[in-house]
Amino acid sequence: MQKEVNLYDGNVLVDALIRYKPKLMKIAEGVLHSRTQSEDIFHDAVLKACTMRPSCIRCPVGYACRMVYNLALDEARKRSYEKLNMTPVDGMESIPAPSVSALDCLVTTETLWEVLNSLNNLPKRTQDAFVRHRVDGIPQKDIAEEMGVSRTLVNFMIRDGHRACQQTLSAA
Repeated sequence: MQKEVNLYDGNVLVDALIRYKPKLMKIAEGVLHSRTQSEDIFHDAVLKACTMRPSCIRCPVGYACRMVYNLALDEARKRSYEKLNMTPVDGMESIPAPSVSALDCLVTTETLWEVLNSLNNLPKRTQDAFVRHRVDGIPQKDIAEEMGVSRTLVNFMIRDGHRACQQTLSAA
């Protein structure tokens, strides 16, 4: 009786992948319907197996089959997603360009002016805190230190600025 020899530094999973390559290729091909992509999946499985600790695998052949099947299934899902969500370059001219009417621009500009005027009606310190935090992205703690006030007060000033903007937009 001949003793089985593990060819790949004690990695029984890599050994199982190599020994059962034709079977594993059929599994991948059954999912992907492509010989070349099945080869890629097989190679991905071998690379993944090289990085694993196979000592906890009880059935390396079954594990290899499941590994190849799962990798092929992931690839098939990825291809399906890309097919549904990606527009080919040659179809780009059929996508309508976004168009904004002059009336939409005018309404948006007027609304923005109304919001800015509502901010101008706030106390200067509140207006500064709101703009510095919401527009400039400065953290509240930094604004509080610079103004010499508590973080809570800065929070209230920002809230007041936000409310003023909301009221203006609700009235528009």
